[in-house]
Amino acid sequence: MKGLQRLALSNRWANSLSDVFAFLEKPMRKVEEILREAVQSPVQEMTAMALHLLSAGGKRLRPALTLLSAKLAGEINHRAVLFAAVVELMHTATLIHDDVIDKADLRRGRATVHTLWGNEAAVMCGDFLYATAFNMLARDGDIEVIRTMARASSQVCEGEVLELQLAFNPKITEEQCIEIARLKTAELMAAACKIGAMASGANGKLTDAVEIFGRNLGIAFQIVDDVLDMEGSVEEIGKPVGSDLLEGKITLPVRLTLDALPEEKRAIWEQRIAKRELTPQDAADLAKFARENRVLEQARARAKKFAEKALEQLMKVASEANSSETINMLKQLVHFFVHRRF
Repeated sequence: MKGLQRLALSNRWANSLSDVFAFLEKPMRKVEEILREAVQSPVQEMTAMALHLLSAGGKRLRPALTLLSAKLAGEINHRAVLFAAVVELMHTATLIHDDVIDKADLRRGRATVHTLWGNEAAVMCGDFLYATAFNMLARDGDIEVIRTMARASSQVCEGEVLELQLAFNPKITEEQCIEIARLKTAELMAAACKIGAMASGANGKLTDAVEIFGRNLGIAFQIVDDVLDMEGSVEEIGKPVGSDLLEGKITLPVRLTLDALPEEKRAIWEQRIAKRELTPQDAADLAKFARENRVLEQARARAKKFAEKALEQLMKVASEANSSETINMLKQLVHFFVHRRF
């Protein structure tokens, strides 16, 4: 495992994301074409809302996972490209719904859909994207793929409700933080990997391995995303710093930060959280404490452990992979997920 960890953390992967998307350039262009075609509607405002976020410069990480999983199992065929577009449509739908729930003003540095068109229209747009995605899957006709994505969609909703249920609860445990991350983020990544492998006709062993790979990678990704909320800037993360805490989300980095406070101060902070009395300055102060006391490094260390579990799954099927280059691309994505600073 030590050798694997050294490989994962090597400077060799410094330009990891650009390498991955150079590798996927042609199929990713086809994904973009399908996305634009899929959201065309006779209701012009629907198309405008969908394209507002789809064209806002998202990294397309989930489609990349689908395409790489397909390549791992065989070739990136038309089904793999179609499934990659479906995954991005569903992810975009969750973002639009999230922004309504969180009353967020910014997403990817742009005004959110609901701030421009209103909550009602934004919710309908998210529903439209979900329906469009499942219509595309229905035309493909593979019931196991449909079942996989339906299950992932249900788990995303469960994760969102669990997060709402535990909002402003300063007694939330690390385990509960991880469970929220698994449900609302990791299960969609797991499904993205699984259906990519299925598109290329992968056997059960490989399909199961990439699904577990995606799940562990997704948890790592969400932990780092939560870290960035406390260490980034508006320009880098596309939303105000500390917004998670202000929305009542006790993420893993927030949990670790509260635990790092002296007991008396922790009691004061927990009381303010429970009473929903936090201000933007409070969020900034807690983030500053986390940075100065290396708490965010602890959170990143937790993320790395999940990334290592993901890599272990990848190594289990390395001998069955279609190409060693694809394995390297997936490793580079893991590196980016864990070490990204934006």
